[in-house]
Amino acid sequence: MVKPTFNLAITETLLKYAPKLDNDFSEFKATETLSVREIEVLRLVANGYSNKEIAEALHKSEGTIKNHVSNLLSKLGVRDRTRAVLLAIEMGILQ
Repeated sequence: MVKPTFNLAITETLLKYAPKLDNDFSEFKATETLSVREIEVLRLVANGYSNKEIAEALHKSEGTIKNHVSNLLSKLGVRDRTRAVLLAIEMGILQ
């Protein structure tokens, strides 16, 4: 198994641009709950893992991981991984 590495550059970029994003989630009402697997994938996304790295870590295909990511973006009502992570932190899903 390939061990995914933490990419500090991704975290620094996220911290640099996050304040500039429209992150007002005060009106957000979750209509669907995330599955245990989706939360697991979201945690890995938050740590900067690529779909390929997540697939390797969870012993799943990259296509399966892409489906999980698409589902969690849809359920959270966001358009990208960064907003998904920010919303998950705001909601207390990630800490």
